[in-house]
Amino acid sequence: MNQVTSEQKDSVTKTFAILGFVAAILFAVWLAVQVVSIIPSAFSSLASIADGVYNYNEDSSLTVATKNSVVNSGEAFTLTWTDMRIPGTYTFSYMCMGGVSVEVRTTQEGIVALDCGTQFSTQEDTTIDIIVNSEKQRFLDITYTVVFTPKNPKAEGTKKDGQITIVNATIPTYTEVAEETEEPETTEGVVAGESTTEEPETPSTGTGLVAGTPTVTEEIIYEIPVSNPNGKVDLQVTYLGVGSLVGKTFRREADIDVDEQGAFRFAVQNIGTKTSDTWTFDATLPSGIEYTSKSQVELKPNEKAVITIGFEGLTQVGVERFGAEISTDEDVNKNNNSFTWAVNVVK
Repeated sequence: MNQVTSEQKDSVTKTFAILGFVAAILFAVWLAVQVVSIIPSAFSSLASIADGVYNYNEDSSLTVATKNSVVNSGEAFTLTWTDMRIPGTYTFSYMCMGGVSVEVRTTQEGIVALDCGTQFSTQEDTTIDIIVNSEKQRFLDITYTVVFTPKNPKAEGTKKDGQITIVNATIPTYTEVAEETEEPETTEGVVAGESTTEEPETPSTGTGLVAGTPTVTEEIIYEIPVSNPNGKVDLQVTYLGVGSLVGKTFRREADIDVDEQGAFRFAVQNIGTKTSDTWTFDATLPSGIEYTSKSQVELKPNEKAVITIGFEGLTQVGVERFGAEISTDEDVNKNNNSFTWAVNVVK
């Protein structure tokens, strides 16, 4: 019987070791090939997940807002829209109307004159400051459009239209009827100037005033009104300006001195087809002063009452808000019954 020598055992062992080493190398090469083929798809999947998280938008609707719906010609106001949270471009444009010029300002572009029908584009800003100058009409509604266009061509864009009223109080559009009136008697703590049915009275101002008791002047403007008994009542409030009263003269000013007699003016017009009932208004004055009017005379269709409220007793400086809200029976539209504005009170 043949016996295996130690030399033969060593030879067999070395052979198996070599074969094992070669197999290990081949396995390592195969594994490396598999890893290289898997890595690109893994990175692609991670990139897709990151892109999906980044592009996630819980609310895809575009909203546009301003603090005030009525703005004076030449005064800046701020327009803000939704941050869509995905890469893309926002554009602002406005409808062409005669005698209107617009300037826009952003943190990136500065002040830019913008022609009507031309799109102003921005990628980073969701807020712009706008100045509208209206030279031909006292009241003018400007229609504007904000459009969002995503960078991804497969994503759907969106747009939002809005409207703002521009007031140029230096342009007269109505003829006021001047009538001889007697100066009403006034007493301290009593608001004068409540109008009669036919002849509005002009109160004295600047005397007999106490803090928190404004002076109210009402002017009725006639435009051959005809009431439809089956029609509707729609009283509309329009802000006209803020400033001070010098005697009986209202003077528009950007700032009000805390020691002066301030004033603001607004109009109430019946844009419906039926004569209104009597109406009242609640006014919020600077420094938090509240005032509630007596009943005002009814307004026929197209008839307008111009209200000037003079006030004293300001106690705070800085930007102070004010406004007014009217109330009457049978008014079919409550959305145009109030306004708010702001003025800088200085010392």
